[in-house]
Amino acid sequence: MYHYVMNMAKTKYPALKGMCLEDFRKQIDCLAEVYEMATLESAFAFLEGTYKPKRDLCLLTFDDGLKEHYTEVTPILAEKKIQGLFFVITNCLEEFTLATVHMNHLLMASLDWATYSREFVQALQSPEHEAALQNKVNMEVATRTYPWDTPEVARFKYFFNFVLPAGARDPAVKSLCKHYLGPEDKLSRELYLGWNEAREMQRAGMLIGGHSHRHRPLSKLRKMELRFDLERCRCLLDKHLYPQQEWPFSYPYGKSDSYDERTIDELKLLEFDCSFSTEKGSNDCKTDLYSIRRNDCKMTLPFRSGSDNRIIS
Repeated sequence: MYHYVMNMAKTKYPALKGMCLEDFRKQIDCLAEVYEMATLESAFAFLEGTYKPKRDLCLLTFDDGLKEHYTEVTPILAEKKIQGLFFVITNCLEEFTLATVHMNHLLMASLDWATYSREFVQALQSPEHEAALQNKVNMEVATRTYPWDTPEVARFKYFFNFVLPAGARDPAVKSLCKHYLGPEDKLSRELYLGWNEAREMQRAGMLIGGHSHRHRPLSKLRKMELRFDLERCRCLLDKHLYPQQEWPFSYPYGKSDSYDERTIDELKLLEFDCSFSTEKGSNDCKTDLYSIRRNDCKMTLPFRSGSDNRIIS
């Protein structure tokens, strides 16, 4: 599982947490030496018991539909004849919006932590929400959700993404983003790939999947909100992209508490063939196709290959 893959030092946001491009190249070469690089088709065949590879399979996935997935990552994978699965937030591509989670990332990478956290809480203009930051965040869940961050930052991110109502959070972060970073539509065009670019990625052998319409924790949405979000996502994929044999989905945030049976039922009705979580681990023939586990690119993968075949994704 990958998100930002770029030479951060050469961008406007050198403090973004991601993988440097050269490290990505080295990691892909290393993975290809140890694993059989899977396509989603071969992964399905393995999970269904109709294909037994000689080595464990490794499937590459990329969340958020970021510009560098088109400009930098796809050429590398195409050259090596490796398929990647790229999950896009359809509202960001269609309306040139910026997902609130990315506003948070960009502001954290642009301002010192004390300034940003203070100004965000002030922008909420609510003592009740300020108190919730300290009292309504389960720190065990927060640190499991954001293992790469300090406890203080993990608390804030969990509060921002899971506790705060969107009606309070969105105006606050949008105002700070506009003030410090510029117009939202301009930032969106810089950050995300476009539909034309997504089709070029398909022509290069990549698969495009859904990452929801607005990148909200799907288990927190009411029934009609959930249905609208996923239906809109699927409708835009069908409208703008070439037909695909398989249509994958990736849950926003991805931990087991960020989606539920309602979510899975809707995905099945919309004919998404599988969905990926961010829960750690490998996958075998007993894996639920709508709870496929993944390993973050920053983790040390178990570099071995044997007869007890698995899929590392």
